[in-house]
Amino acid sequence: MGAHPVHQALLEGVAHLSPTSRARYLRLEARGLFTARALPLGGVRLRGPGLYRVHLWPRTDREGFVVGVQVVKARFLEEAPVGAVPGEPLRFRLVGRWLGAWEGLGRILVVPQDPLEVRPFPVRFLLRRPGEAPPPGGLALARGVLRSGRLVGEVVPLEGGSP
Repeated sequence: MGAHPVHQALLEGVAHLSPTSRARYLRLEARGLFTARALPLGGVRLRGPGLYRVHLWPRTDREGFVVGVQVVKARFLEEAPVGAVPGEPLRFRLVGRWLGAWEGLGRILVVPQDPLEVRPFPVRFLLRRPGEAPPPGGLALARGVLRSGRLVGEVVPLEGGSP
């Protein structure tokens, strides 16, 4: 097999994290996003309720709204009460096969490094400038911010298959 290009679906920024009554999940609140079912992965441990710099793996619905997140990394910044939300929105970065745009939504197919463990999945986002979206095909980078629970950004094709 040839070299596998880097694919990713990542939300990053500052969020408030705290444990929930369901031991398996975290409560996550950021500007424009709230969930009591954020799933912490691997070595993610909380020092206590507070603000954390986070890296999240998002899933979106057919309209670009974030419907699920997994907490990949969380670095403690400071203690803060529940409800304390940072002023900056979460930023997103998607790298994958560009499936094209339809009705103002961009679609990128993210192919995980081990597709036997995690199947490829589409991530949808609202295009900031739909008229400037490239035609489907090839590797692309989408980036933007989270607004009211929805990924909003733009897409650029990647030359040579790497970001």
